[in-house]
Amino acid sequence: MRDNFAWKGLSGVVIAGFGQKDIYPRLKEFSVEGVIENKLRFRARRYVQIGEKTDASIIPFAQSEVVRGFIDGMDSGLENLLDKFLNEIFANYPNILLNHIPKLTAADKKKAAGKTKAVSKDILKKFRDVFERFRKETLVNPIVSTVSVLPKDELAAMADALVNLTSFKRRFSFDAETVGGPVDVAVLSKGDGFVWIKRKHYFKPELNPNFLTNYFQDD
Repeated sequence: MRDNFAWKGLSGVVIAGFGQKDIYPRLKEFSVEGVIENKLRFRARRYVQIGEKTDASIIPFAQSEVVRGFIDGMDSGLENLLDKFLNEIFANYPNILLNHIPKLTAADKKKAAGKTKAVSKDILKKFRDVFERFRKETLVNPIVSTVSVLPKDELAAMADALVNLTSFKRRFSFDAETVGGPVDVAVLSKGDGFVWIKRKHYFKPELNPNFLTNYFQDD
């Protein structure tokens, strides 16, 4: 069941891995609210397929602002504030400028306002294009290109570091500490399948070797 209005109380579901015919991994993200009249209430979100067009991808979920800030080079809240402020400047500056030109008739002012607003719009668009191109070429692309050639153990270490970076930021801010504590890290590959790199337990594994031996024997 799908619709286009905003929901509250959603849960995120991410499905990632390899199909039987897949050479490279793919990922699908869904927002799920529940079941109504035996129909799953959900909305499809992002879909990423690694292949010829996409060598690698870094996709944060849930509390993603810290990871996005690390990759994009700017906090998303700060970027939104800057974008809003620039919109106001370039929208209002032509009228402010024309109001300070003496002896300008209403007709001339209207004509000049149309031209200046068009120029302002073009300048703002050029700035955004240059800004986005600089961000991709200087910040985003080098990181993603490095990820595409990292060995599996370093990919796991990077994922762990990004989660811990989010936890560190929230611990020393007024935001709720919704990310933190021991982190589970696993690697999923075509050759090795699903492999745990780091897994938390409610006890110390080194003090309970018999439990772990019996656990894996049962599997």
